[in-house]
Amino acid sequence: MIVQLIFNAALLIALSSLYSVVVHYRRDGSIGNKLLKGLLFGIISVAGMNLPVHYQSGIFYDGRSIVLVLAGLFGGGYTSLVSVLIAATYRTLIGGPGTMAGIATIITSAGTGLIFRKLWHNDPLKMGPWTLLRVGIVAHIFMLASQLLLPWEVALNTIACIWKPVMLVFPVATLLMGLLLGNEERRVLMEKRLRESKTSLHIAQEIARMGSWEYDLKSDKASWSENTPIVFGLSRQSETLKYENFVHVVHPEDKHLLLATVETIKKKKAPVEVELRIVVPGGYIRYIHNKLIPVLENGEVVIIKGVSMDTTELRTVDIQLKNNLKEKEILLKEIHHRVKNNLNVIISLLNMQRRYIRTKEDALKAVDEIRNRIFSMSLVHAKLYKSDNFSRIDMKDYIETIIRHYLQATNLEKNIQADIQVDSVYLDINTAIPCGLIINELVTNILKHAFPNRNKGKIHIFFHPLEDSKLELVIGDDGIGLNHDVNVLQSDTLGLRIVHLLAAQIHGEVHIFNEKGTTFTIVFPNKKLS
Repeated sequence: MIVQLIFNAALLIALSSLYSVVVHYRRDGSIGNKLLKGLLFGIISVAGMNLPVHYQSGIFYDGRSIVLVLAGLFGGGYTSLVSVLIAATYRTLIGGPGTMAGIATIITSAGTGLIFRKLWHNDPLKMGPWTLLRVGIVAHIFMLASQLLLPWEVALNTIACIWKPVMLVFPVATLLMGLLLGNEERRVLMEKRLRESKTSLHIAQEIARMGSWEYDLKSDKASWSENTPIVFGLSRQSETLKYENFVHVVHPEDKHLLLATVETIKKKKAPVEVELRIVVPGGYIRYIHNKLIPVLENGEVVIIKGVSMDTTELRTVDIQLKNNLKEKEILLKEIHHRVKNNLNVIISLLNMQRRYIRTKEDALKAVDEIRNRIFSMSLVHAKLYKSDNFSRIDMKDYIETIIRHYLQATNLEKNIQADIQVDSVYLDINTAIPCGLIINELVTNILKHAFPNRNKGKIHIFFHPLEDSKLELVIGDDGIGLNHDVNVLQSDTLGLRIVHLLAAQIHGEVHIFNEKGTTFTIVFPNKKLS
């Protein structure tokens, strides 16, 4: 009987190789996969029952218990259910006095596998050989106990006759078959993890714009990852891609670095880094940073492994940062220059103002005037700071802001109307500062003197380009007008002297029209802005 049971168990172990087919082609853990496994275990059980060891009519023994315990252990609930239904149905069809005992064996074997699976947290791959052997022993103790369902007069004699062959052969067969199935599960799991690692590596390289490669110095052959051709601007789909294709795209001025780098790494026998320029279709330049690592054999470099990364964006950002730094340095110098000039202007204005201070009232008046002048200068910088272009000021916005400020400050906003007509005129800061001071002097002078007793009045400001590359600034009012005896060139009035000096600074001419109020016209060259 032992020999026959060994043959039966060997057949089932051989048939279990079919399990690898199912695991290989159905790697997922879906219900369909589990049902397919159950079908396979059930068929193997039926095959075992077709080569049984007959004890007497209707009572026979085979390795179905081995198969079913492993169905519970490796397949889980759905797999066990399908295999149990197939095996139990077939055993019922065979019939005989041993039917109940056979069905009990089928159920207890699968149940034993499920219990041990649960004890090992649904991970039978962690079980060692001794654990698998214990599973086989426990399962076949239940198998022997199931024989008590035979007619009582033959049950005890049957158990006494078969227990030694069963316990000698079937637990060992369970161990062997379990090791085979476990190894197959581990192999498939390792393949899955390897595929996932390759996929993750490919995704990581694609995100990092990186590729890996290997160059065998002995065979003069190279191999590379899927993403490496993309890094070098080549098509990864090309089946004829060779090492020469990679060399071809390297910038002519950098090709000597290839041979030099190989010689360096052979000499140093240590990692080397080198940056190459490549020329991609369209003539664009890319920067590729390469890190090479040698593989030594008997103290000599036989293989060079490398990683290539597209650092074009980093280089571009680095260049932009350097350019921005230079621009900021230039801008900082310009700011220092502008601050110095502005302070000199303020000092000059203060010196001129001091000559007109004789009383306390004159001093207070002078403070207000110098405050307005500083405001007009600071407003230029404020507009410049808020603009997208630091080299020019929108004079329309500037004039509207400064007029609105003066009307609000003098509480004349309701009495005085402002007619502002300014075309798209942009000035650089060297012209905007004097121009702003001129506007300040003339507007404040109008608000102080043109409308006695705060009567209603109107200010008009026009600013537009002329045909001969000049600009015309017109500031006037409909007030009482200037004294006809006033000469702007020789005036004792500080404001008019400042207007004259500032107009000369921007190479402008001042014209005064004293009809129906006073109108100042300043014509000056229109500088072309960069």
